[in-house]
Amino acid sequence: MRIAEKIYNLTSFKRQYEALITLSVCRTIENLDWATDENVLLEKIDWNNMLSIASLLSFSEKNEHLDAALRIAQTTLIERTDNIPQQTAAATVLQNLTNQPAIDLALKRELLPIDFEDYQPFTVKLQNKKINFENTIFLKEEKVTLNRFQKDVHESYERNNAISISAPTSAGKSFILYNIIMEELVKGEKNIVYLVPTRALISQVEKDLKHCLKKHNLNHTKISTVPQIGTELSEANIYVFTQERLHWFLTESNGVKIDILIVDEAHKIEDGYRGILLQQKIEQLVSLNNELKVYFSSPFTENPELLLQTAGNITKKDKINTQFISVNQNLIYTKQVPRITNKWEFTLCLIDKSIRLGTIKLVGRPTNEKKKIAYLSQSFSANKTGNVLYANGPAEAEQVAVVLYDILPDEERSEKINNLIELAKKTIHDNYRLVKTLEKRIAFHYGNIPLLVREEIERLFKEGEIKYLICTSTLLEGVNLPAKNIFIRKPTRGSAKPLNQNDFWNLAGRAGRWGKEFSGNIVCIEPDTWPIKPNPKKSKQKIIKAIDNIEADENKLIEFITKRSPREDAENNQDLEFAFSYFYIKYLEGRLGPEKDLYSKLIDLFDQFKSEIQIPEYIIKRNPGISPIAQQELWEYFCEKLDKIEEYIPVYPEDANAYQEYVKLISRIGKTLAKYPTKLNNSRAILLLNWMSGKPLSYIIKKSWEYYRRNPKYKNKKIDTVIRDVMNSVENFARFRFAKDSGCYVDILKHFLISNERQDLVELIPQLNLWLEFGVSQKTHLSLLSLGLTRNTAIALTEFISETDMTQEQVLEWIRTKDLSLYNLSEIIMEDIKCNINLGKD
Repeated sequence: MRIAEKIYNLTSFKRQYEALITLSVCRTIENLDWATDENVLLEKIDWNNMLSIASLLSFSEKNEHLDAALRIAQTTLIERTDNIPQQTAAATVLQNLTNQPAIDLALKRELLPIDFEDYQPFTVKLQNKKINFENTIFLKEEKVTLNRFQKDVHESYERNNAISISAPTSAGKSFILYNIIMEELVKGEKNIVYLVPTRALISQVEKDLKHCLKKHNLNHTKISTVPQIGTELSEANIYVFTQERLHWFLTESNGVKIDILIVDEAHKIEDGYRGILLQQKIEQLVSLNNELKVYFSSPFTENPELLLQTAGNITKKDKINTQFISVNQNLIYTKQVPRITNKWEFTLCLIDKSIRLGTIKLVGRPTNEKKKIAYLSQSFSANKTGNVLYANGPAEAEQVAVVLYDILPDEERSEKINNLIELAKKTIHDNYRLVKTLEKRIAFHYGNIPLLVREEIERLFKEGEIKYLICTSTLLEGVNLPAKNIFIRKPTRGSAKPLNQNDFWNLAGRAGRWGKEFSGNIVCIEPDTWPIKPNPKKSKQKIIKAIDNIEADENKLIEFITKRSPREDAENNQDLEFAFSYFYIKYLEGRLGPEKDLYSKLIDLFDQFKSEIQIPEYIIKRNPGISPIAQQELWEYFCEKLDKIEEYIPVYPEDANAYQEYVKLISRIGKTLAKYPTKLNNSRAILLLNWMSGKPLSYIIKKSWEYYRRNPKYKNKKIDTVIRDVMNSVENFARFRFAKDSGCYVDILKHFLISNERQDLVELIPQLNLWLEFGVSQKTHLSLLSLGLTRNTAIALTEFISETDMTQEQVLEWIRTKDLSLYNLSEIIMEDIKCNINLGKD
């Protein structure tokens, strides 16, 4: 719209809009000493004129126009509470923007008359009827209202078999994907895979989908998050997996046909070895069903069509790349006022200019970096709810929480907070820092925290029970934590790699979540000192597939394979290991052609050593990410031990000699398939046994702490460090690395036994990878987990269940027929059960 562009660039509009946006942002900062007096700003604004312009801008397709229209509308609602015509005009702008959640929020906060539509002119009512009609779909005769972006996705869904969706955070991507799933299930029984990048997201998506199924009475559909437990399939199934769990499912599913694949946070295809595995599993599903429908979702990407390349020969593909604006986000820079260390100035950063907002006096002198982010967040928010602080790793998150604790006043705690404190004590440790910081409604959040505790933290933050939440890069993985304010200081992924612009805006997108707030503040502390300074012009993320990065530096891969994939090199660069496996599997399947020079070189290399590899192709395909050469070395190792091969079968965790056996097993795998540090073999053996036995995490931490306290060498070891180390070892060694490597070990061992006519020993081999992933080894445990319960809840229930081999149906019957109030389970565990299980009789 050329007229919109022309008006947007008028000097008179710019002058008024600058005053309006300054007013809008300053209102959100509680203790601000305004740089410009409020009345001076108000005098510059002609509200009727601004609303007229907003109405015009609301029909534009340009990002800055839509942002301005939304800003004018929401600021009018907040500022003009005594002017019904202007309130009504602001609501009309929101209707034009198809932003119903913002209207609902205004009604909830009584910023808009409930009968505002009665005040609209007849022509406006007609226009709104038209907009509503165009953006409404019906699901089982129920009306579903969509925004513009969601409507575009739905129309594309009706015409295409593969879609790549790109939109900013808070545009409503998950909502439309869930509705597409419901539509497909209404049409008929389907098997659907919903892929997420992390375990943390599995539970969130599972709960959302359960709510949708219940709402639309699709009770015949079963949701599974456990790859295989021996239960029968339902007529319709939704599998919520990471790429690792999808791989296990495909190796054990006996040809289950997948009809629909949804890949959430699909830009993660660029994330190193996990991105390579993600691409491999997508390609595998596409090859198994030429009628597969595929939907990719990613945040604000420049080239979403790149993802469609992995959809192979699927016909009818489309991309949706939108700049839809659902909330206003304020990029604010802050730095110390010269010579006054406890006084800080705040500046709003726009694309074309910076606006000085004012200053805030801190509660004290911020004498270190952690105090800066803690003091600033406290003073900026005035101890109100909705504050997320970004920390560069778990240790820093805990330390910032402790600093905040020291400066906040005592508060009366709710029963919900007290329940969470008790859960943290029982699940982790009495002296876990979270136990203390929760007393003042402060929490921290990172991926290694047990699921039930993490979920309760998220829930209480959303409800406003927790005021301050210090998070790590788990926020970049799509975890839904709506915030009023996000505070960031020199952000990195982990402790080293600075956040790029794409990751920064993905993180910042959590500020002002749709339907919860009109706007959100992104407070950047001393951004001039950052390695990568945030840019107010949101640049779209360019996706580069991880496998393309490997190809771009092909000499490293060629050298790695030529040197016969040394284990030490693989340990230092897992990307090369996964790339080797990826290309070798394509070679075995006849899908690696000579169209690229790299592929010709790889074919020559693979031809040279293929005859040496006696491992069957199906085992190599079952174990992506482990060099075929390393697998062959393990085979040859077994050949040397044929006369006493039964000694190399992993034992059950309750075996009398389990400790010694697992020390040997870790050493064996660490010399063939991997390169583990031998000094950790003993402690890792204890960890694995306790974890697989279903021991509570608190028990594992307690035993580890007792060991360090007995050993003078570790007299300076802190309980906080021990807790984090144990949780990290559980998540990254037991549940990921050793689960992968031991799964390969078991596959090769089984084949070796069968090849040497020792089938009698195969039945003795345990399901290590499944037990390690879920931290239990009894069928009853796994059946409880398959219902969607957390490990904490499953372990708590099995204290009262005597049978260890119960099916899913049997444990469900046990739960429904018992009076659970007799077992003194915590409120949070009971809530976990109620959320996942209908306690009434079928």
